[in-house]
Amino acid sequence: MNKSDSERIAFLLKKIGYKKAPSIQEANLVVINMCAVRQSAVDRVYGKIKEINKLKKKKKIKTLLTGCIPKKDLERFKNYFDYILHIKSLPCWKEFLKHKSFLYYPNSRSQTFNRKFDIVYLKQRALYSNNFSTLIPISTGCDNFCSFCIVPFTRGPLSNRDHKEIIKEAENAIKKGSKEIWLLGQNVNAYISPTDPSVNFAELLKKIESIDGDFWIRFTSCNPKDFSEELIDTMANSKKITKYLNLPVQSGDNYILKKMNRPYTISQYKKLVKKIRKKIPDIALSTDIIVGFCQETKKRFQNTVKLFKEVKFDMAYIAQYSPRPGTKAAQIFKDDVPKEEKERREKILTETLKKIALKKNKQYVGKTLRVLIHKAKDGYLIGKTNTYKTVKLKGDKKLVGNFVGVKITKATSWGLAGELSEEKYDKKLIVIVGPTASGKTKLAVDLAKKFEGEIVSADSRQIYKEMNIGTNKPTKKEMGGITHHLIDVVDPDQEFNVALYKEMAIKIIQEIQARNKLPFLVGGTGLYIWAVVDNIEFPRVPPDKKLRKQLEKKTKKELFEIYKNLDPQGAKFIEKENKRRLIRAIEVCKKTKKPFWQQRARRKESLFDTLEIGIKLDKKTLKERIEKRVKKMVKKGLEKEAKRLFKKYKNKPSLETIGYQEWKDYFEGKIDKAEVIRRIIQNTNKYAKRQMTWFKKDKRIHWITTKKDAEKLIKNFLK
Repeated sequence: MNKSDSERIAFLLKKIGYKKAPSIQEANLVVINMCAVRQSAVDRVYGKIKEINKLKKKKKIKTLLTGCIPKKDLERFKNYFDYILHIKSLPCWKEFLKHKSFLYYPNSRSQTFNRKFDIVYLKQRALYSNNFSTLIPISTGCDNFCSFCIVPFTRGPLSNRDHKEIIKEAENAIKKGSKEIWLLGQNVNAYISPTDPSVNFAELLKKIESIDGDFWIRFTSCNPKDFSEELIDTMANSKKITKYLNLPVQSGDNYILKKMNRPYTISQYKKLVKKIRKKIPDIALSTDIIVGFCQETKKRFQNTVKLFKEVKFDMAYIAQYSPRPGTKAAQIFKDDVPKEEKERREKILTETLKKIALKKNKQYVGKTLRVLIHKAKDGYLIGKTNTYKTVKLKGDKKLVGNFVGVKITKATSWGLAGELSEEKYDKKLIVIVGPTASGKTKLAVDLAKKFEGEIVSADSRQIYKEMNIGTNKPTKKEMGGITHHLIDVVDPDQEFNVALYKEMAIKIIQEIQARNKLPFLVGGTGLYIWAVVDNIEFPRVPPDKKLRKQLEKKTKKELFEIYKNLDPQGAKFIEKENKRRLIRAIEVCKKTKKPFWQQRARRKESLFDTLEIGIKLDKKTLKERIEKRVKKMVKKGLEKEAKRLFKKYKNKPSLETIGYQEWKDYFEGKIDKAEVIRRIIQNTNKYAKRQMTWFKKDKRIHWITTKKDAEKLIKNFLK
């Protein structure tokens, strides 16, 4: 949370004219964002004071302290810092810094103070430390009052951000390439949106999950008492929430938990863990532990050791108890466990954890994992797995901020080592074809969810922007949170062809594979599909503007006859209603003196290991679906969309598309709407027939009638 606050401080300082100094020695203003959860963190601030005092003897330097400042330490810090400012007052810092010195650190639980500032500072933009892992606070403060914890006193009462603000911040980060969203708060699972009480933490997770993009969702910290069945189900059903959970238990003894004011027993905690693991079997579980808390006898400590052995945590963050001023434990209980004994207990727990963690980590050896690379250090890349395991490997530092596949070669108690892998989905490509209205989108989304995939559209009309209803583009809801590519790429008046499509599609597919995800090439445009699958090399014939101008004056019927005379074989398969394609085919034939179909069929070595799946429907069912779809499109506003497009783009070739071209006579008053609908249905049925003629030629296609058939084919293919 402090790191996220620091990013907001950095943005504000940059906005008012400050620049980040290369080192503390070159700074004019030193800002310390303090943590007070443990005494060791407070001691580090006192250590910094000594360093800064030495610098002050050499140059003019201003100092600012913020963050969690205990009242006891605040009095002493007044003598050392020029500014002591409450983090919640961040929006006012510009004015405060105009003074030579300024103290503004009211009681964090003051109603007057919180009425004025509350959570306003979180509206400030953040200067993120990187563009791939984004820290987003969803709340600040806490009302749990664990007896050992200073947070309710230094952070104040629990305040939640508006869910719409959080979602907007996440969307902006993902648009800019973020691969990991961290939702932060002192108790995230107590979150309830202040503007809509129906949006609890589980609902917030679902809303962020629905944002388009390839990214992970993580969160911290949570309290076992607020961990609901709904939250468990949300995590279990999610494709983006990582399989990692930090679930702080603090002690393995019921007496100590009661003294800590933790409102659960060890039995309840273990039942919760059992529920979580039942629904999310592959989850990695970490916890927080305090050793040497007041009245923790050796016997009570052994209950914590016992809990470690029973629950088998993947990781634990172990701290020796240090009394925090102002807390109930510091005021009422005696710190009666000697320092040496605390150290001994920490060592025992660490050794217990070490054995358990090593055994768990060894299970990853030989497996290929998806890893987000966080940094390059000493010639190595360091990254995190979905389950938050640290992985070390050799690789190009350009991979920092990217997902990569890593084959694990070694395990230690505290991490994994591996090498960049070309396994799993390297060169694998799933192709889903079928006639229009056969259900390709729904099937592809379901399969992409199951097999961690992304979808690349192979629809020659959905490539165009603004042509939405008439091309039956999938809605955000229909996309189901799965990333879709090559939809809404070019304007309707832009030149676009299959060669451009092939180049773009291959690049995207290879990028998906590099992320260790499974690409699905989905659509009904046969030429686009086979251009990618068979790596077809297209004739490099430049456009002939003079010839094109002559051909543009011809009707589609006239163009087809011209092409038929030039290339009888190719005429059997070309899309008769596609004027642009007819013109290009004639152009290539005339310029090269060779049949177009022979030239476009020149194949290079295939780039992918492909499984082709076709959706099989009987003619009657397909006709019924087509009619139903067309009527639905009209109801959704196809007429209005077509009118707007014709007005804006006139007679551009992109509009000579089924679903749009039929409206032209209607707008000119030649036919009624019923005739438009009849023509669209008729032309769509003819197009579906041509699609099936094309697809039936390819003997590589596995025709299926159910989703289970497709799943079985893919499982066998990936083996």
